Formats: sequence, structure tokens, C-alpha cells
Amino acid sequence: MDAVFDVENPAHAAARTRLDSELIAWLITTKADGTPHPAPVWFFWHDGVFTIVSEPDTIKVKHLRRGSKATLHLDAGPLGDDVAIFHGDTRLIPDGGADFLARFREPYVAKYAAAIEAYGMPLEEIGRVFSTVIEFTPTRLIAWGA
Repeated sequence: MDAVFDVENPAHAAARTRLDSELIAWLITTKADGTPHPAPVWFFWHDGVFTIVSEPDTIKVKHLRRGSKATLHLDAGPLGDDVAIFHGDTRLIPDGGADFLARFREPYVAKYAAAIEAYGMPLEEIGRVFSTVIEFTPTRLIAWGA
């Protein structure tokens, strides 16, 4: 299991399992005055890193360029259970979207096929429009309820 997950903690194990099937996570950045800004994002988990592709001029990317800290969390279960909140570090890769999506095409499409179809944009176009890659490397996980 990846380094941020405590293998003895069932909630951590449940959170790790969810990363392969959950479609949406919430990336929270902050405005200059400290006000939180949550944004729903598609994500891909690989080698201990969440990868998110984004349009380059979004508020979240502007916040991260400015040096905003970020957290990322999965949706909780209907009773507030299955909570997974990740604290970590981010790195921006301008013009990396197409390369990322080409590299991970098969597993990304397997995860998001229905969402890509509903969005109505071919993957190649998504790579051009969502050209900025956000890499979020978790350093801490808070999880409960599994």
C-alpha cells in the first residue's frame, strides 16, 4: 500500500480501494485572504500521486500558482461515514495534459468512459483544453467510518 496509508487502519484501506473507482474528488485551495475554494475534479491515482487535468485559467490553478496550500477529499457516505481527507503538496505542469492522457489513456478511459461520453469531448480534445496537470502528492490521510 502507498506510504500515506496505514495498512493496519481499516478506514485507510477502504480509502485506498476507493481511489480506483471514485470519479470525483474535491480539491480545496484558498483565496489570497484564506477563504477556501472547493472544486470537484476528476482524478487519476498512480504511484502515490493524484493527477488532475485542468484548464489553465481556472481559479484553482491560479490559487496554486500563487502558492495556495491544498487538500483533497472524497465524498463521504450518506451518513457521513467513509471519510477520506488528504493533505499534501502540489505541483503544476503547464501543457502536460495531452502527454498525461496519452500515457495513461487506457486506465483513464476505463475509469471515466461514461463521464467522457457525457461530457461530449474526445479525449484528445480534453488533453488540449485541460492542458494543465495538477499533481497532488498526499502526505497525510485522515479517514474514518469504513
